[in-house]
Amino acid sequence: MAGAETAARPGRAFGGRAWCLVLLLALALKAGYSAAATEPLQWLLRPLAGLLNATGLFNFMPVAGGEWLDAGHGLIIVKACAGGNFLIAAWLGWLWRWRTQPLGLTLALGAFAAAWLTTLLANAARIVLISYGQDDLARLTGLSDADSHRLIGIGVYFGALLLQLRGTGTALAAPAIYLGVTLHAPLLNAWVTGRNGIDMTHALWSAGVPLAAWLAGWLFYRARSGGRQPDARPGQRAYFVSAMKSSGHRSGRRWML
Repeated sequence: MAGAETAARPGRAFGGRAWCLVLLLALALKAGYSAAATEPLQWLLRPLAGLLNATGLFNFMPVAGGEWLDAGHGLIIVKACAGGNFLIAAWLGWLWRWRTQPLGLTLALGAFAAAWLTTLLANAARIVLISYGQDDLARLTGLSDADSHRLIGIGVYFGALLLQLRGTGTALAAPAIYLGVTLHAPLLNAWVTGRNGIDMTHALWSAGVPLAAWLAGWLFYRARSGGRQPDARPGQRAYFVSAMKSSGHRSGRRWML
């Protein structure tokens, strides 16, 4: 009876065991992606090249090793462009959004399909911005080409994750998922395998941009609301008290994109 009651309780479909399983699967996906060569990742790269070509802005053609080259723009899509880390983050994001549903194969695969589409669109947007805005960003900000490239990538990926999780009522979900995949998982892997660690420049950018964006959004919200939470509507508090009583208080150059 206790198990049935817990399963039926709204908002509690994902328990601790379910999330442990999800995190283990995410780590396995990350390990598999890291070990994979470029050729087996064509299920991510080929649709990306096709979508970019469909815009009429690019002409990517396959080259040896599974990479895609646009000789006219001097751009090449390599393994790092597949967006494997963001795919995992997006998958976790969709599972978080749908966490009130029971975890099963259908939900996991549906979330993965949604994450694949999210990754495809985010990658396409990232490459368009890099191709047509990276030089201008470097000139306006004084950043190097490499840092401008990195800033656009992190901004697009984190922004897409924020949009994906909008309306879930958990402001920290996006930065927690993003930093977990891009920083915590590599640090854990380095500790387990005995490697020296991770690239600190990349780590600082990966942490600094999302946290700065989140802080700016929080300050903007506080400024708009005057630092106060909105008052409850008339009758809302009375309804809450009544519900508590009835429930018994339950709860030229080539850029590697």
